[in-house]
Amino acid sequence: MSSTQTSKPDKDKRSDNRKRTFLPARISFGDGALSVECTVAQLSKTGARVNVASSIVLPDRFEFSIPQRSLNCRARLAWRKDEEAGVEFELAEPNVPATVEDCLARIRELEETNAKLRAHVAELLIQVQRLTDL
Repeated sequence: MSSTQTSKPDKDKRSDNRKRTFLPARISFGDGALSVECTVAQLSKTGARVNVASSIVLPDRFEFSIPQRSLNCRARLAWRKDEEAGVEFELAEPNVPATVEDCLARIRELEETNAKLRAHVAELLIQVQRLTDL
């Protein structure tokens, strides 16, 4: 963790006012393999102050979601001190027209993911059937 992430920023450096909240949220990383619950103490359009256990090591960038606000975005760890952390929401990249090749590659990726998910669902259905047949 760099020195810029160890202390809170000055209030006057913030680009947007934060509002007090007490909202449950989730920080996910490692392609969704790891996630941790946290509480949003302050929220703005550009970021949040969250409370998260000090024993949890957060990466520099992660997925951040607040289900009650239908917020799902990529975020950056701006600072961290004990059980508090500053989260800065990353702006979505502008829509860049994709090439046909890019679209086809993405479709192939999604089809592979769908096939894996279908196989996994089939396995789970078999397990449920076995459990209910007992």
